[in-house]
Amino acid sequence: MRAARRGIAAWWIAAALMAATVPALAQAPAPGATLQTAIVLPGIQHETEGVSAEYAYIAKNFLGWKPGMQALLSDKGRRYDSIDLTGPDGSHKTIFFDITEWFGK
Repeated sequence: MRAARRGIAAWWIAAALMAATVPALAQAPAPGATLQTAIVLPGIQHETEGVSAEYAYIAKNFLGWKPGMQALLSDKGRRYDSIDLTGPDGSHKTIFFDITEWFGK
């Protein structure tokens, strides 16, 4: 009987730890969802290459989503591309790319 109680107690402790951890992970914004999590594409040398890489990233990571409006943003000395996406179900989201390293080149 005591072994069963210890097993139940251990299960409750594990469940409580998971419950305390999972919401924190679930609240973390996805890459590109905010300026703070803007996607950085490594190895880009100039704008033409960068824009192509952005659209390749979208095609690979957002299957079925269609790019729409694109805007250039500045924040705290950094440059960002903001691209609106429309999902297969008609939903919308915006993703951000940090283009500081190759903007204007």
